[in-house]
Amino acid sequence: MPVRFIPELADVVPYEGGPSLEALKRRHGLERVVRLASNEYPLPPFPEVREALLGALDGVNRYPDSLSTDLREALAARHDCRPEEIAVGGGSAELLYLLGQVVLERGDEVVLAAPTFTAYHDVIAINGAVPVAIPLRDHVHDLEAMAAAVSPRTKLLLVCNPNNPTGTYVPAAEVRRLVESVPDEVLVVVDEAYREFVTAEDGEGPAAIRRGHDNVVVLRTFSKIYGLAGLRTGYAVCAPEVREALDKARQPFNVNLLGQVAALEAVRHQERVVERRETNARLRDYLTARLAERGHATVPTQTNFMLVGADGLRRPRKEVCGALLAAGAMVRDGAVLGCPGWMRVTLGSEDEVAFFLEKLDALEVDDQARRDPVSPDRGGA
Repeated sequence: MPVRFIPELADVVPYEGGPSLEALKRRHGLERVVRLASNEYPLPPFPEVREALLGALDGVNRYPDSLSTDLREALAARHDCRPEEIAVGGGSAELLYLLGQVVLERGDEVVLAAPTFTAYHDVIAINGAVPVAIPLRDHVHDLEAMAAAVSPRTKLLLVCNPNNPTGTYVPAAEVRRLVESVPDEVLVVVDEAYREFVTAEDGEGPAAIRRGHDNVVVLRTFSKIYGLAGLRTGYAVCAPEVREALDKARQPFNVNLLGQVAALEAVRHQERVVERRETNARLRDYLTARLAERGHATVPTQTNFMLVGADGLRRPRKEVCGALLAAGAMVRDGAVLGCPGWMRVTLGSEDEVAFFLEKLDALEVDDQARRDPVSPDRGGA
């Protein structure tokens, strides 16, 4: 008799990060492939972080601090809260999955936007819960509609802010109004993975958003602007009882030694975060302007990625991302993210953005040639 797995797995699609750059080079016969599909920061960690990592290597034969004590204390100081209000995980995604595990039961409802971060649906499915998806309004969360969708069966409300895949941002004051309108028994999770890229500052951090509301969890990560995606470290700002529940469900030593060391050093250098935010904003404005010149629509973004329309190309939209990949520019097809007709493009380095524009221009030239072939009767060779 074959092994029987839980039925909830039938609705879960395993996450695939895609092939490596070397595999893509071999597959397409390319010397260079630029990955602009995963919203990674294009530069290595801060120099101070690199030095801290080198100094910690000789200690990896020992287990790390299972409570991430030093990191939690540093984050508490950063966000004006207590260490017992900080939970640390193997990326904010681990904390998201743990929250689903400790809160959701079969048949519970989860209110979320559509489209939003695809992993939310896996958290819902694997716990046997029911998604209540509220369409975005002009690519932005419709918080009023989300609040109105809360029912007696609602256990969890998810707000990705800025939203992935659209890049749009809802001011913290509006999130606060949402929180105040939701019953205390509903856990509100505000996923701020891209918050450090936001230039539309409104002065409210995680502690301010959840002040007076123990049912609010704010997630942050070191995978984006800090450039530590490979070390999988994230954290939650939450009520102590929420952190205690997460501690009961998580694996022992869930954040490895190097992840703790790197994150601790990174959080000490907020001046470098400011530099990266400003650099990203300049590049974001530059790419938006260059795409507008080419007739490509974009969605206003506060992140390190943007949705780009493919209307200027005379080929099926589903072929555009494949054609760009074959040319060495790897972007994400918006259709798989719930945004048909768009592609999601990560803001890489200046050189990588120039490479993307070069390959996009080459596609447009190729499509123009397809539209207007030169016939022999018109003197073509």
